[in-house]
Amino acid sequence: MVQITVASVEWPKDGKKQGAVIDSTGKRWGVWADKLGTFQQFATYEITFKTNEFKGTIYYTIDAAMLVGSNMVRPSTAPPPRMEAPTPSRADYDDNQRRMDIFVCGGFNNIMANPNVNPQALTVDQMSAMAEMLKRTWKRILGPEAQPTLARGSLDNDLNDTIPFE
Repeated sequence: MVQITVASVEWPKDGKKQGAVIDSTGKRWGVWADKLGTFQQFATYEITFKTNEFKGTIYYTIDAAMLVGSNMVRPSTAPPPRMEAPTPSRADYDDNQRRMDIFVCGGFNNIMANPNVNPQALTVDQMSAMAEMLKRTWKRILGPEAQPTLARGSLDNDLNDTIPFE
């Protein structure tokens, strides 16, 4: 039996069956996912283990563990929940929304790249206000509700005469 003090617990990565316990010396001990929740950070255990050599590296896997000393922290029994952003459906994300997002991102990047702007000095509220201004600009000039402009050729009747060129 070997005695270790747990410095940290690493939950298995996606698609993996083993997590790990890192002891106070920095040594990594593999642990099967169903046993990982019994380990507490800073607690001391007497363990039995197996070794496995792969491509010249020796891996250690904890076979059994018995708590010797504890820091009185309640162990976690499951990995923390993974937070995933919801994927927008096609109905929620139409072409106009996509076009506006591209316009806002491009404009925001140009503002941040301006040598007269110090991005580190901006607050979150100031950056949000810039993004909102870019959204309003897109809606007013390029969006589906945009008023016709000279560039689109409709409001200036002097420029839209009906006299044919001969």
